[in-house]
Amino acid sequence: MKKNKLSQFSKRKKWFLGIITGILLLILAFPFALNFYLQKKLPDLINKKTPYKLELKSFDLSLISGDFSATDLKISTKNPNDKKITQLTGNIRRIELHDFSVLKALLNKSYRAEQFLLSDATIKIRLAPKSNKEKRSTKKTDIHINNIALNNVFTDITNADGKPVFKGKNVNVKLKDIHQNSNDAKIPLAFKEFRIDAKDVHIGVNEYYQINADQIFAANKTLDIRKFHLQPILKPAMYNAKNIFDFATQRLLAKDFNISQDSLIVSDIIFTHPDLKVTSTGKNTVEKEKNPKEIEMKIGMKNIVFQKGKIEVMQANKEKTASVDNFNFKLSDIVFDKNTVKEKIPFRFTNHDIEADNIYFKASNLQALKIKKISSRNSNIIIEKFQMIALGNSSHKDLFNVNTDEIKIVNNKTKYIGQKLNIQLAGLEIKTPDIKIISATQKSKQKKSTSELPQFAAKVGFIKISNGKISQTTLGKEKLAVGKFDVQLSQIASDNNQMNKDLPISIGNHLFTAKKIFLDAGKYYTLKVGDLKNTGKTTEIKDLQYLPKYSRAAFSKVIAKETDLYSITIKKIGITDQNSRFLKDPSIDISNVNIDGLRCNIYHDLAPPDDNDVRYLFSKKLRNVKMPLFVETISIKNSNLVYEENAENSNIPGKLTFDRFGVEVNNVNNGKIKGRPTIITADARFAFYGSADTQVSWKFDVMNPDDKYTIKGTIQKLSAENVNLFVRPYLNVTLDGNIDYLKFDYYGSNAGIAGNFYFKYNEMYVNFLNKKGNERKLLTKVANWFVKNESTGEPDHVVIEKKRDPDKSFFNLLWQGIMEGLKKYLI
Repeated sequence: MKKNKLSQFSKRKKWFLGIITGILLLILAFPFALNFYLQKKLPDLINKKTPYKLELKSFDLSLISGDFSATDLKISTKNPNDKKITQLTGNIRRIELHDFSVLKALLNKSYRAEQFLLSDATIKIRLAPKSNKEKRSTKKTDIHINNIALNNVFTDITNADGKPVFKGKNVNVKLKDIHQNSNDAKIPLAFKEFRIDAKDVHIGVNEYYQINADQIFAANKTLDIRKFHLQPILKPAMYNAKNIFDFATQRLLAKDFNISQDSLIVSDIIFTHPDLKVTSTGKNTVEKEKNPKEIEMKIGMKNIVFQKGKIEVMQANKEKTASVDNFNFKLSDIVFDKNTVKEKIPFRFTNHDIEADNIYFKASNLQALKIKKISSRNSNIIIEKFQMIALGNSSHKDLFNVNTDEIKIVNNKTKYIGQKLNIQLAGLEIKTPDIKIISATQKSKQKKSTSELPQFAAKVGFIKISNGKISQTTLGKEKLAVGKFDVQLSQIASDNNQMNKDLPISIGNHLFTAKKIFLDAGKYYTLKVGDLKNTGKTTEIKDLQYLPKYSRAAFSKVIAKETDLYSITIKKIGITDQNSRFLKDPSIDISNVNIDGLRCNIYHDLAPPDDNDVRYLFSKKLRNVKMPLFVETISIKNSNLVYEENAENSNIPGKLTFDRFGVEVNNVNNGKIKGRPTIITADARFAFYGSADTQVSWKFDVMNPDDKYTIKGTIQKLSAENVNLFVRPYLNVTLDGNIDYLKFDYYGSNAGIAGNFYFKYNEMYVNFLNKKGNERKLLTKVANWFVKNESTGEPDHVVIEKKRDPDKSFFNLLWQGIMEGLKKYLI
């Protein structure tokens, strides 16, 4: 019994061990059996189980070693009209795959191999469209091959839309020790050794662009591409961008080419005959990329060179907006990395050499720029034959036509530091600019910009403009012209803080000169200046002419009411500025104004209708000036003034002459600069009617609300003949005799004038005239019975008081006061 039990247990044990041994043998034999099976049945399996048809002469497969090879392979898609699957057609003379991990591929979907070889192949592939699951998936397929060799391959791979993924003829590729990078911010592929030779290459970069090349050759750290072309493949409206780029070059040559996972280092890159076309999509705003990835790689180039290139920029309607007919460009020591990409210019460089010919830029529908040539070597830039061109006419915007022979920028060290622009120039020279301005007749109001000024700092050693000309026209009529001007500025600086001050720039020293200045000064006058010179605080003006456009008779016909007609010439004006400001919080603050050689003629015709507008006295006129004003001293010397009035029905005009005129006016102000005196004084001396020595003193407080003033004067040795020039037209009398002196000591306000009048004369005789200018003998004889023919000793004064006519000037009021005194003495 016992023996039977032991015998049964022994049988079961042997049976169990046999099963285990069999299973192990099956497991061990399975790869060999599967390998043997696939050796015999792989083509049949592919033909039966897949949508493809496979024919091959021979193949060898080892699942143990992961090696596969086949020769004379021919593959095609059974249903070429089925777009849901990848369409595959090809002939391959030899294909090899070594050390392929089958288990990883089956279990982890990780496809890794040591080497892949494809020889003498012609392959055409159209990829199937991605399924919804594939579109949602962000996981990338794990494929890695350490070494790739392609020999004489003709390939045509397109995506589901028929756009090229990769096309090429006679493709020969050898890549060794390939390293892949899963970090998208870095270079995706790197290799220790590479060799590429291909013809008629087309590569799909993305859904918007593809790269074309006639030939690509890369070996021994050199990349040589012939007829490279980065080509947009969609219509402009389909791009999520403001511009699309079309770039071609006859040859792209990169020398000493080194690539790793973290960097791309190149000694020299040369583009021969590059051609860049930029086309606007017409979009002002575009969607920003969500979660942009930070750059974590470095690109370094010793030199990058563009030879005989051209550029063209077009609007969406193909209208040209910019172009460069020919340019040569070289940069040295270029660095692009995660730090530089954050700056305004995303790369750094040390030296540059740029030449560009026939540059065109359309700044707007109304203005364009043309430049014959730009040369820039390292820090110096020369611009030859710069032009700004008006493209049409505008009633709402000023247009410019500018020509200049040369613009030179000296020692330019401008650069961005982070987001801040640092402008640093040793100097700027502009030669013979000719500026023509076509002014708009109905200028539209410009909206104030609400955008914040970008961070910047600027320093310019000097600015020099030489032999310039400027003119301005409106509706074909010249409004402004400068025959020649020169500008010299030194130590120019500005920054964001300076922009908030009165002057947005600070200037150490400056010199401005101009000759033959013409200004249309309004409806009735022109202004001409022979010479103008400004050196900061000092301004000199020579040969100034302020002249009417009309003759006296013509002027009287074009004015609507009585208006003075001025003719003014000045030999020389000198102005010394103290602290004037002209931009932010403008004010005029001048130390002195010296006027030498003033010739002023004022003509007033009483024939036109009366001007009944209220005329304010000088104190109120000054108070009404909005801009703060203070002039410490105004001095006029060696001058002559003439005032003429042509009274209606008079035979001759009334005339006042002031020869050898000189005056000093102090504290001209409007009370708006605190701490300055408000009392204005004027002391004048001149020869009244050329021979009568005259002195006048005038004083008023500009802040007095009643416009109170005092004025006194003395006129000596005045001839009756000269007095008649003005007395005759207004009093219809003439005087015969001699005048020793005439004195007045007046005071007044905006209400009128009053004071004492003194008149010393001898052998005085009064002649009364009718309207035709003939003597009224009876009236004259009777009147002279009551007129003393002389005053003896110091004459007694008469007191005058004259109410002011609000529509008359202050000088008219003064003259009425003098006439009032004469009446009381003579009539």
